[in-house]
Amino acid sequence: MSSTTPHPVGTSAPEVAHGDRSRPVLALTFHGNGDPALAEQLLRLLEGRHARGTVLAVGTWLAKNPSMAARITDAGHELGNHTQHHLPMRGLTATHAYTEISACAEELRARTGSIGTWFRASGTQRTTPTIRAAAARAGYARCVSYDVDGLDWQDPPTATVVRAVLSGAKNGSIVSLHLGHPVTIKALPAILDRLPSRGLRPVTLTELLS
Repeated sequence: MSSTTPHPVGTSAPEVAHGDRSRPVLALTFHGNGDPALAEQLLRLLEGRHARGTVLAVGTWLAKNPSMAARITDAGHELGNHTQHHLPMRGLTATHAYTEISACAEELRARTGSIGTWFRASGTQRTTPTIRAAAARAGYARCVSYDVDGLDWQDPPTATVVRAVLSGAKNGSIVSLHLGHPVTIKALPAILDRLPSRGLRPVTLTELLS
């Protein structure tokens, strides 16, 4: 991942919720938090099917599990910023929002040498002008949202997660899933096995949005 320099105060990092609708690819993105053993199981599932994902990691999670950054990137997955403490960002002041993003960015830099390309706000699917300005100030060109919610954060039956992803997925989709929920691991094989029949191939955010 290339290093990124902060943008001047007053600029904004626009929000992107999906990629090019003409290309038959989609990005599986994972909020990086929770039990690292579950994260390891999920990463192995992806790798066993020659798929790559993008992990938007919480900074405190990386600090508690310092080996995870290299585990993710060395296998060809991408690693990005999901704030330092996973607070509900829509209620934060401009200063606090920037602190949350920049602190995670520095955690990423310490682990990988780069703040990464991608930032996703915590506690909200959609960003606000305050969040977008803070992201730009911290060095991110775009804020990554999503157009498919896998619903795994609700810990529903496995079939619910599979249905949520497959019914919503289309060309260019960005799918939101999580590392720290067992149901995600149960649902992922069916999702990966059925995507080809839909004409869709999972790629990293960089490949999707380049």
